[in-house]
Amino acid sequence: MFKLLLRHVPLFAMLSACLSLSACKDADELNVELMEKRLAEVGAHPEHPYSYIQNHPLPLGKQTLKVLSIGNSFTQDALWFVSDLLETADVDAQSYSIYYVSHEAASLQYWWGQAESGTRLAAHHLAGLRMTQESGTLAELLAQDWDVITLQQNSENSILYASFHPYLHHLIDFIQQHCLNPDVTLAWLMAWSYNDGDFHPWTNYERWLLIARTTVQMVQEDGIDVVIPVGTAIQNARKTTLNSKSQLTSDGWHLDTGIGRYIAACTWVETLFGAVYGMSVNGNTALPQTSDAPSQRYPSQPVTEENRPIAWQCAIDAVVSPFQITPL
Repeated sequence: MFKLLLRHVPLFAMLSACLSLSACKDADELNVELMEKRLAEVGAHPEHPYSYIQNHPLPLGKQTLKVLSIGNSFTQDALWFVSDLLETADVDAQSYSIYYVSHEAASLQYWWGQAESGTRLAAHHLAGLRMTQESGTLAELLAQDWDVITLQQNSENSILYASFHPYLHHLIDFIQQHCLNPDVTLAWLMAWSYNDGDFHPWTNYERWLLIARTTVQMVQEDGIDVVIPVGTAIQNARKTTLNSKSQLTSDGWHLDTGIGRYIAACTWVETLFGAVYGMSVNGNTALPQTSDAPSQRYPSQPVTEENRPIAWQCAIDAVVSPFQITPL
């Protein structure tokens, strides 16, 4: 049953009562108790007939995965230790390719502007095989045989569904027009919440509720039903001994450069490679190391043999239940 849950199925559509909350013009109107209730009511993979697209499933059984992530510094945080995990997971490096294009604080609106303007971009190679086109316009970078393309909203606007449009639909159309693979899967990187008290009026839990609400609405109304639930994995970890004074951040919003990034990478690998390759991060022997940057506000918490199992479980639980906090 657990393996089945890790396979791609359309994610959960929110009940109409929850959607009425999403009509709020101001995120300050969050009702914590009601939102917790609505998220708990998310059903068992119902259809979502109002989706903008019918997303293609992950290429299960194909045993090859070429991924392009489009985003910002949160993308880089999530991908930081992915190559470490894959190198020790006995996955053939000739069977996958991982690239990303990013720009600091880039939003969906920003990326649609890049697509429209034809600005030349660099696709950064992270791991695996190299693709033919590593620089060019977004249209040229997309015009390759990608299996998965991930999108995200910038962290500031990840709580506001109204900020997604019309840019998300434009980008979906643009990807489908230019990608050589007609069955390319779209995936969504779910952001994590900031720590308490820094630069915002909500607690980290309240902001996570807003991010979860917005992500559920995106699944239902836009159809990107492969969610990489990093935000939920980090929130799971904040309920464990992994939590720290910085609440797993390095500066209040970016991830702790040790265990925070490690949790994010576990979630990324578990979501995509766990489904396609039938594997799990559980038991992965990678022990990635990092050094604090001089400008880093909070010291990092290193990845150790003792804390790795907690990180694995936080990620696995998030993949199984993307919109619920799962206490260990």
